[in-house]
Amino acid sequence: MTRLSTGSEQRATLSGVAQGAVGDGGTTPSASDIYTMMHRRIVLIVVLFIVLSAVAVGGFWAWWNYLPGYRAECLIACISNIPEAELTIEQERLRQEDHERFVMTQALALKSPSILEEALKVADVRETHWFKSVQRREDHPLLELTDELRVSPVRGTNYLRAWMECHHRADPAIIVNTVVDRWYEAVKRRSAQEFASEPLKDAQEELSTVDSEIEAKRARLSDMAMRLPAGARQNPGNNISNQQVEQYAAQVAQLTLELSQLEQFRQIYNDPEGIPVTAEDRALVEQDPQVAELSRTLFLLEQQRAADENVFGQEHRERRRIDARIAATEEELARLRAEKLQERREDIREATNTAYANTQHALFLAKENLARAEAMLQDQDQLLFNYTNLEAEIAQDVEYQLQLTEYIKSLNRVVRQRAAVNINVEQPATEPLEQSSPSLFVLPIGIFLALVFSIGIALGLEMLDKSVRTPQDVTRHLSMAMLGTVPHTDDEEVAIGQVETAVRDASRSMVAEAFRRVSTNMRFSAPADRQRSVLITSPLPDDGKTTVACNLALAVAQGGQRVLLIDANFRRPGIHRIFQQIGEQGLSNILVGDGTLESSAVHTDMPTLDLLGGGPVPPNPVALLGSDSLRKLLEEAAARYDQVIIDTAPVLLASDALVLAPEVDGVVLVVRARANTRGAARRARNLLVDLNAQLFGAVLNAAQVTRGGYFRQQLRAYYDYQVDAKTGGSPPAPQPTAKSG
Repeated sequence: MTRLSTGSEQRATLSGVAQGAVGDGGTTPSASDIYTMMHRRIVLIVVLFIVLSAVAVGGFWAWWNYLPGYRAECLIACISNIPEAELTIEQERLRQEDHERFVMTQALALKSPSILEEALKVADVRETHWFKSVQRREDHPLLELTDELRVSPVRGTNYLRAWMECHHRADPAIIVNTVVDRWYEAVKRRSAQEFASEPLKDAQEELSTVDSEIEAKRARLSDMAMRLPAGARQNPGNNISNQQVEQYAAQVAQLTLELSQLEQFRQIYNDPEGIPVTAEDRALVEQDPQVAELSRTLFLLEQQRAADENVFGQEHRERRRIDARIAATEEELARLRAEKLQERREDIREATNTAYANTQHALFLAKENLARAEAMLQDQDQLLFNYTNLEAEIAQDVEYQLQLTEYIKSLNRVVRQRAAVNINVEQPATEPLEQSSPSLFVLPIGIFLALVFSIGIALGLEMLDKSVRTPQDVTRHLSMAMLGTVPHTDDEEVAIGQVETAVRDASRSMVAEAFRRVSTNMRFSAPADRQRSVLITSPLPDDGKTTVACNLALAVAQGGQRVLLIDANFRRPGIHRIFQQIGEQGLSNILVGDGTLESSAVHTDMPTLDLLGGGPVPPNPVALLGSDSLRKLLEEAAARYDQVIIDTAPVLLASDALVLAPEVDGVVLVVRARANTRGAARRARNLLVDLNAQLFGAVLNAAQVTRGGYFRQQLRAYYDYQVDAKTGGSPPAPQPTAKSG
């Protein structure tokens, strides 16, 4: 039958019946999707939040009670002196940056290892709980004190702040005051001259050494620059050496190709029987003077014999003599031609061998040149690398030279001004009155992080689950219209003996109502004359496509339309197990010409529903389904019935559905919730789209009741409504049900 085209406006699903519009196929969840995920995982979020909050509260309580922090700090003033004489141009105050540098220098000096070692030798420090705990842990006290003691300038002031935090109240004040006292005594012992004389001498010697090293390195740099080829520093990737390597590499490739071709010719010409005789070879042989002379002689003899035919008879002595001369000349000419042709072959063979040897030698020389060029390029790269490193070293030395010069100027200034800065301990460290850590703000932050981690873990589990579970997954990831969602039979409250015929056997169940909704939505997805034949398939086995096909046929038949249900699944036929009246003759018999639709179709207890089984399993189902017999069968079925529903094999396991899809008016893809992954469903959909098959939409089968999911409220409201409308009594008790395939 001819499948009618469908306009884009007719392909769009109705927004009110599909539980969501067709998605754009994107994978980025929207705000509503995130809310749905959180709602679905609300129990996990609450449990994780309670557990993590308990951990946060317990950790805060343990921190507060067993590892409290007590902080003590000391303030040290570093103030510039005003000159005793009146200010003149020569007597300038220290510049602000010089003073800041000095304060930072004092901060580093306060934490110098020598000062800290002296403080650790004091008896009061060694009696603190902090020192004893460090010894118990077998850690080095100097390293621990260096890490835990903090010294920093107070921004915008002349103060240094030294502070420390310990787990016992009295320890930080003792340790901080002891360190500051040892540092203050060291500062007082040194005058400005004592401070500056030795460092100034060392700095000047260091500057002289740096100057010498810079000059030596610059000389080495100049020597390297002369050894580098032109353009190597400006464009390392495109210089003479690189060009030579590329040139030799191209030459080696060209010669290798030529050698390979000559090898083939050499093998041919070295075989005497394998040299073909060309027209050119024959022409060159004929141009040989001896051959040409014999050919001319033969021609003259033949002319003479032709002239003598009118004069002498066949047996005349002169005729026999001419014939004998012609035969001898022809024999001599053939021998001479063969000899010249052999000489021609020998010349070609010798030329080929000579060319092969020359090319082989040229290739050897080219490879040697390439190896030398590559070695030269490697040496150049190493030299360029050393050149770059030496440039960086010179730049660092120059920067260090400038720092030394500035440092020497600063020391000279200190020597000139002697006592430029006074250092005073303004506020010694005192025993803290309350805990400094943990802060009470940590507790709400911990609870907030517990909530964030709980939501994050729940959303992560949702993101990691790649299965199709909800209609939103179908519309968003498959870009298909939703024809309906069928609940899982485990969530049903009505006993369903055979889910494949739920529309007939349990018409008041939610499952049957879902199939009727699928039938209704499909009816509005396209005009009636554009959905005369419908193919039901799925990505994988056990997705419930046979269940959907049977119930959809029953639902349409109950609506008064004549329906033909065809089992075209030659891989694993299943309709004959559901409808026992189906015989051995079926679709395969009709396609091979061993039956007709009228004789093979089986009537059911429903006057509007006929069945056509699969029949004997053919050896090549794809070839049978792709024959013209199937198209004629569909045309005949469309003329007899209002709708033809075809059950076939899964898309991803067999090509049967792909062969049938272009021949029908539309395809319904059955996706099983939590069983099909998004990737499998998307591959099935893409295979059908690539064949220009008309997709009516998808059916989400076996959707389970979950928090934030589907049918939790619908199931209860559906049965409550029926009970109130019919009997007014209580709803029926749940009964064991069969699982939907």
